[in-house]
Amino acid sequence: MVNPSTWIFKLRQGVKFHNRPPVNGREMTAEDVKYSYELLKDKAQYSTRAALVKAIQVVDKYTVKFELSLPDPKFHLNVVDSLSPVIVPREAVEAPGGLAENPIGTGAFMLKEFAPGEGALLVRNPDYYLKDKDGRQLPYVDAVRLLFTKDPATDTALFRTRQLDVMRVSTLDVLYALMRTVPDMQLYRVPSFGWGDYGVSMALDKAPYSDARVRQSLSMAINREVVADVINRGDAALYGPFPWGLAGYTKRTDYTYASLGPNYQYSPQKAKELLAAAGYPNGFDMELEWAEFQGWTFSEFVQLIARFFGDVGVRVKLKQLETSTWLAKAAGVQPFPHTLAAFSPIGAGPSFMDWVYLRYHSSFPRTINREGISDPKLDDLLTTWRQDPGEKRPAIQRAIWDHLCRNVYRITTIVPPHYRISQAYVHAGANPYCWFPGYCSYEAKTAWMTEKAPSRKFEKFAQ
Repeated sequence: MVNPSTWIFKLRQGVKFHNRPPVNGREMTAEDVKYSYELLKDKAQYSTRAALVKAIQVVDKYTVKFELSLPDPKFHLNVVDSLSPVIVPREAVEAPGGLAENPIGTGAFMLKEFAPGEGALLVRNPDYYLKDKDGRQLPYVDAVRLLFTKDPATDTALFRTRQLDVMRVSTLDVLYALMRTVPDMQLYRVPSFGWGDYGVSMALDKAPYSDARVRQSLSMAINREVVADVINRGDAALYGPFPWGLAGYTKRTDYTYASLGPNYQYSPQKAKELLAAAGYPNGFDMELEWAEFQGWTFSEFVQLIARFFGDVGVRVKLKQLETSTWLAKAAGVQPFPHTLAAFSPIGAGPSFMDWVYLRYHSSFPRTINREGISDPKLDDLLTTWRQDPGEKRPAIQRAIWDHLCRNVYRITTIVPPHYRISQAYVHAGANPYCWFPGYCSYEAKTAWMTEKAPSRKFEKFAQ
């Protein structure tokens, strides 16, 4: 780091792109890094990391210099997270069909076959640059078959018949059912830092959601303990405006209503009083948009929300969207007229810059700041945090937490833990802290199988 706004990186030498046309296994260089970041410039859905990059300079073949639009003292950690641009070769992008026809990177696996709506077949990259601590080439397995499914019943049937070796489980009910029928399976359960919560985004630039009293009322109308019970039999943590740890609550015993403040406590009577004070003594009409999305049970969630809001006089019309349309709205690409049931905009890793600064500062577009939050006092707090050398940052982060809890710019409720299950013959390596297999390739590249694994062929996807 030259300074928090200027960063120089030395690239690992000998990292090669996949050995297939039109790239043919050439070495990745600093030019590829510059090209990949600039590829996202002016794109509606560019990553939060690219948003901070003002300019990139190639110093030499293995050295690249980043000039940031804002100082980021943790850029050396954030630049390698899953929200950063993937480094791709220009030849693959500019070839006929682009990356869709030439999916080439530097990862542990190469795409051999993609079956739309069904899955994908990935095969081992023999030139992958990483080795384990004993010098053995990664990945260990020869291939990975990803199966795209649409419902938990299909998942569980495939797992029971050993057609799936590793999978995510979205709810405790599904997990219990599998534990009864596959008693020798392995389970990894880890509390969520913040990924995968249940919440409601509001059109803050429109009445009545522009009134803080209305937002506070809606939040108070929700019984979060009931939400946790219905969504996941109570196995969930309360969730506030951003991950607890970033506000200094490092003990799980601190994950309480007291730490969130009165706006998160169930109080329908107080909610009615706030609505009346805001000029809505008889409530108002609301449209709540949602969609089916694997890993979440939004259908049950929105029914609960509609009931809770109805109890305080808010008349909710539920509108189910196509998943692609819902994703576009959750990503801030399309507007939502009233409210949207969705998980919070995510960060990558324990970064306050990703989880909070980018998501709440008014200078960022809706593709990053989904609700278009514009609060001068909040902006001042965030700017003070960014400019502080570090000593006062924990106190400022707590002050931002308190400010957001008071203003309720996004209604949050609960966040379930992550469950990963695997067959007894699978040793799923690395940290399983991801939404689903395939999202984090480090799971697959360090996994290995015992001799008890079923014999399989990997010449084609449908084998």
